[in-house]
Amino acid sequence: GFDDDEDEINSEAALPDIVGEAVPANDDEMIQVTRRWVDKMMSDMGICPFTSGPDMSGMPMGKVYYCVDRSSKVEDLYAAYWKEVVRVEQSTEKELSTTLMITPEFALNNAEMFECFSGTLTQPLQSLDVEDLLQLVFFHPQWSFRDGGDRVGDANAANYARRSVWPMINILRTKQVRMAQRGIPTGLVYQQNERTLSEIGSHKLESMLRKRDWQDIADVKINRGDHEALRVAKDFQQTGKFDEKDLSFEFDATPAVNKVDRSQIDGGDMVNVVFDALERRLKKGKLTGVETSATMMAADFLLKELDSIAKSPPPACPFSH
Repeated sequence: GFDDDEDEINSEAALPDIVGEAVPANDDEMIQVTRRWVDKMMSDMGICPFTSGPDMSGMPMGKVYYCVDRSSKVEDLYAAYWKEVVRVEQSTEKELSTTLMITPEFALNNAEMFECFSGTLTQPLQSLDVEDLLQLVFFHPQWSFRDGGDRVGDANAANYARRSVWPMINILRTKQVRMAQRGIPTGLVYQQNERTLSEIGSHKLESMLRKRDWQDIADVKINRGDHEALRVAKDFQQTGKFDEKDLSFEFDATPAVNKVDRSQIDGGDMVNVVFDALERRLKKGKLTGVETSATMMAADFLLKELDSIAKSPPPACPFSH
């Protein structure tokens, strides 16, 4: 109502100015600020289940590599990006698990432009035959999820899972992403992040981002044992495998759609999962994050099965002699 709109306006007016230069001249300063953001938001708050502190992430655990590129032109940023792709390709998982490429001079105040640019990086992955090597995630100070642009107040807090101090390209290894998706559906992570960030509140999250200081939540740290996605991630990093009960409905405290059950795969129900998703999409107009995650996992399984069949030698004809 009108009161909510007024509260939002007053809340915006009360936000602090950005501390220091919008873009510091010193690269090391930007990297140190980003490391603090990763340590508190991605690790302590559990926004990224597989991040442990500012320096380690992934499955298996490997080093996080930070770099700054000050390109302001698209063609220059393309060149810098591919240089980092080559670095990932030439490194082992332990030497370099994930890259955070900070791009402070490019579309800093234009989230829409940055999103359009990000699409030009993700779309060619398959055609250039690098989709099996890397996946990309993007961060921006004004980022909004596709269902988050119209939110106000603390309902807007979920967007801070992808809001960073400066625009960033996160280069991930496809092998690790797919392994994570098998054990922890994306929709479940999104739901947990939304709850965690909403408890802090969008006003406090934005204030800390502008001040580049997260001392207001210095004592706040998620107990990974209390959150299923974080518990599963922690167990995997310690043992190197997912527990069978974490892949099964029998022991699962979350809704059935959050997991793809092994018995479903054996029973060939993956096709039904995809058909159900198509039907829901036609009737409702969109899928929830959890439904999307389950559908992606089912589609991934089916594509692998079809690929396996295509590569298998044809069966011998019983009538040939």
